[in-house]
Amino acid sequence: MAEFLSLHDAVARYVQDGATVAMEGFTHLIPFAAGHEVIRQKKRDLTLIRMTPDIIYDQMIGAGCAKR
Repeated sequence: MAEFLSLHDAVARYVQDGATVAMEGFTHLIPFAAGHEVIRQKKRDLTLIRMTPDIIYDQMIGAGCAKR
């Protein structure tokens, strides 16, 4: 049986500091809410994977979520 989680709970459970994260979508399917939740929860040292650049990744890098 599938388990449904809120976005807050899913990020808290599955995105740990130091994780490698890929959030994919194109045009209207870009996962802004997920990226903003990662920022809100102050996840750190993430390796971000993206096939096409997008502003949400710029925001996550600017917020200090990505590895340096």
